[in-house]
Formats: sequence, C-alpha cells, structure tokens
Amino acid sequence: MPRPKKCRQLSCCVPCSLFKPNGIPAAQLTHIPLAADEFEALELGDVQRLSQLEAAALMGISRQTFGYLLASARKKVATAITQGHALRLPTSTDKDL
Repeated sequence: MPRPKKCRQLSCCVPCSLFKPNGIPAAQLTHIPLAADEFEALELGDVQRLSQLEAAALMGISRQTFGYLLASARKKVATAITQGHALRLPTSTDKDL
C-alpha cells in the first residue's frame, strides 16, 4: 500500500486554467494535467529561483520530493510545448488543492 500523500502548503494562484497552441480548438488537443503542487514547484524553483531546500521548506515537504515535483512539472510543460498539447492547470475548484 502506498504511503499517504503529505499535505503541501501552496501559496501561488494560477492565472488561468488552460494553456494551448493558438488556433486549435481545445477539444481537438490532448490535455496534460499539471497538479497544483507541480505548479507551485515551478513557481518557487524556476520563477522565484529558490533553492530546492528553501522551496521544499516553504511547501512543507522533503527536498527530494520537491525535486521529483519540479522534474515532473518541467517534463509536462516541455511535452506540451514541443508536441502541441494543451496544459491543464489546477483551479481553486480542483480536489487536489
């Protein structure tokens, strides 16, 4: 049985719910979901340029878990951009917030 997911402290707000290529209806695209904790990891690690240790402390998780979240988020963003998929972002009504 997997370990239960630890509560994470999230502080940033998502500006929209979907990023997609221009000119293609969203219904025709493959959607890649980005979890709220992955979005937060991108914000803290890449936008605010915090160290993994500082960012992990802010989120209330281990440095290794933060590293996994950041790597997963980067892969999803890169896949969406390079393959023309839609990136579905977490909203305040999502269950994983």
